Amino acid sequence: MFRLLESGAAGGVFPGASACALYRDPNTSTVVVARAAGGVLARGEPQVRETTAFDLASLTKPFVASAAAHMVSRGALSFSVPVDDVLPDARGTALAGVTLERLLSHESGLDAWGGLYLDVQHEAGSGAARRWIIGEAMRRDGDQNRGMVYSDLGYMVAGELLSRVAQRPLQEVVDAEVLEPLGVRHRVFYAGALTAAARHQLAPEVPPTERCDWRGRVVRAEVHDENCAALGGVAGHAGLFGDAESVARLGLAWLDALAGQTSFVSTAVRDVVFAPRPGSHRLGWDTKSGSASAAGQRMGPRTFGHLGFTGTSIWCDPDRGLVIVLLTNRVHPTRSNTKIKAFRPAFYDGVVHCFDG
Repeated sequence: MFRLLESGAAGGVFPGASACALYRDPNTSTVVVARAAGGVLARGEPQVRETTAFDLASLTKPFVASAAAHMVSRGALSFSVPVDDVLPDARGTALAGVTLERLLSHESGLDAWGGLYLDVQHEAGSGAARRWIIGEAMRRDGDQNRGMVYSDLGYMVAGELLSRVAQRPLQEVVDAEVLEPLGVRHRVFYAGALTAAARHQLAPEVPPTERCDWRGRVVRAEVHDENCAALGGVAGHAGLFGDAESVARLGLAWLDALAGQTSFVSTAVRDVVFAPRPGSHRLGWDTKSGSASAAGQRMGPRTFGHLGFTGTSIWCDPDRGLVIVLLTNRVHPTRSNTKIKAFRPAFYDGVVHCFDG
């Protein structure tokens, strides 16, 4: 993996990257861990380490969906709860009657994205800004009959719903329902939930992402996604930071669930999460699709995972018992660098080739 990451950095795919592969031996249940890091945080800065935390971008979504699944497993929530039963502002909108399950599977009918951060009239991160943005996301024209549309807006609403049901901030929900059970609390975290002093201390250790015209600075130790930033850095669609092995632990938990070897979620909940649906998405996860999959060609047909805009990805192969995570800051200094699209499948193919020996 090290050589692959170094070649990516040398080829200008990203300034730096970290990766992890986890394998559960089916005979001994032993977990084998391989880690690697390559490149630098940014030009002229220290090298990336195996423990470096990256902005996970949309890899936040599997964590939030997993929090929902864990809550459902312990009877604190139902996938079938209508959004407007929990969030009154959804009444009279296209989300009326739409269930949490449809939000998490990208079947709510909401648009993929909207630049809500540009229109909010309240201070970023304030309660008023959060209420307006979530309300506006729910008021956006939607069509429940449009099928699967990958939607950041849907996950913004889902995160707010979980917070409202649990009666505590979303970061505390994700901590309690996912990060603590997986043993990765403090290694996966919402940077927006940290104090200003903690973010200042963190900044030299994490890779920068992009120069943001809206904020007027290079983004570092704060979420890259603008809508999430306007929400205070904590949202259902983005905001988490973490290191490669800690992200891989989430994938391993779901491989164990598919094998019936974990108490993280019930069998019934697991079956809902991975039930076939229109399109490639499941609850919180994408699946390998066709010859152009970002997972490459070598991973098995039951492979599931997710991508993040900042250059992050996770793919999990149940047939091999293998989880592979790639974290990069490919958007530094600009999101116009799209070399990751060719590098990513080649990386996963290379790791699987080595694994298969």
